[in-house]
Amino acid sequence: MKKLLVVHALLFAAMFSADAQVVAGVKGGININNVRYRDSNPNTASVGYYLGALFIIPIGDGLVLQPELLYSKKGYRSPLVGANGQVTSRMNYINLPLLLSVPVATKFQLYAGPEFGYLVKATSKYGSNKDDITDRYQHFDWGLDAGGSYWLTNQLAIDLRYNYGFRGLIRGITTDPNGVPNGSGRDGAHRVFQVGLMYTFTNQNSSGPSGNPRF
Repeated sequence: MKKLLVVHALLFAAMFSADAQVVAGVKGGININNVRYRDSNPNTASVGYYLGALFIIPIGDGLVLQPELLYSKKGYRSPLVGANGQVTSRMNYINLPLLLSVPVATKFQLYAGPEFGYLVKATSKYGSNKDDITDRYQHFDWGLDAGGSYWLTNQLAIDLRYNYGFRGLIRGITTDPNGVPNGSGRDGAHRVFQVGLMYTFTNQNSSGPSGNPRF
């Protein structure tokens, strides 16, 4: 995680060099999140939110590098074992997406890239009972983002994104057919649909930050 933070720190420093035409902004929206398992998927989705900062960096030929720094609340609902009802699990992350964006039409851009995350805290709640379950999960997470942005004005855009997680999130004990523990393993990965708004502080001209006309 320390190496990842160093890489992003160097990237952010490079953005403010004399030659970089950097546009800064903010964004926020909702997460519709679930966690998928290899063998069974009893969980149902829950709704969270994300908010943070973004930077738009033109790199030539219409391509744009878009690093972001986000606080993201994810989670899922799972059936309670041995009783009726559901347990709601919440996971709070610091996420670092690094996206490459390309214009495909006036006002519209598509992007994709990796997203790295660090788990700050995880909790489970059933009724009035709430427990800290941070230690049950891997603290480092990563996945692939893909989505698009539609610019409503020179500064305001609608942003849609899907995150496909690769990391085994949950630290678990494996058992044999008789239920006897026989080792440990990792399972579960995030599946997140995000919808929100992003706003840039600089009023873009007709060419926009990517050099592709939006309007």
